This record gives sequence, structure tokens and C-alpha cells, in this order.
Amino acid sequence: MPIVGYPGWLPAIDANTRKHVCFAMSDRRRHIPCRISINTLRDCFGEENSDPLDLFESCQGEIEDAASRKFLGNNISNGLIELEEGDFD
Repeated sequence: MPIVGYPGWLPAIDANTRKHVCFAMSDRRRHIPCRISINTLRDCFGEENSDPLDLFESCQGEIEDAASRKFLGNNISNGLIELEEGDFD
């Protein structure tokens, strides 16, 4: 079963790394943490100085689709879905 966006957790810059946008998805029973690097966002969807949260919001559907594909492919590491450039080919 595909996962869907989890509206209870707004996308945010990762406070620890400052290099990722964190967001969550849901399998309708639990939330699944996800993240995408700011570099990946800019390389795939914007430009070098693009605001990462604006990029995320403008491409949220495509990003969530990629996270769902990784979930269905069982590509979760330590309970986290991490999106990379190759997830958007």
C-alpha cells in the first residue's frame, strides 16, 4: 500500500544537519519520517540560491511520490526514508 503525505508534520529544515528538509508520510497507521537534502532539492527542482522550503512546497507532490516509491521498494534505513537525486529520474 502506498504511503501519503502526513499533514500533522510540516516540512522543516533539519535542526541537526541544516542540510535537509524533513517531512513525514503516513501508512494510515503511523507516520514515517523522511528527508531530502537541500542540495538534491536545488539540483532537481530549483537553483543554487532557491529557498529549500519554497522548493519543497512547489514540488511536494513529486517528492511525496518518490518517498512512496522508496517505501514500496522497502528502501527505508533506520526507519527513515532518505531521498536522493536518483529518486527523481
